[in-house]
Amino acid sequence: MLEQFIEQGRKQGMAQGTIELYEARFGPMPPALQSAVEAMRDLPTLRRWHLLAGTGTREAVHDAISAEPAGRSS
Repeated sequence: MLEQFIEQGRKQGMAQGTIELYEARFGPMPPALQSAVEAMRDLPTLRRWHLLAGTGTREAVHDAISAEPAGRSS
């Protein structure tokens, strides 16, 4: 049970960090993208988006987040 809470915390932290990094580079994240990031439950996907938010273009970030099924879980 503790492991589930830790994993959930990692996912929430990665999602929040991704949003913050995006906004530091590009300005406010569109609500639809923010909702998709917050709903994502797959940690590897969140990590990929986080790296992309720090290194990619705005368009690449939008395309990657928009292409994933909402709330995908692993």
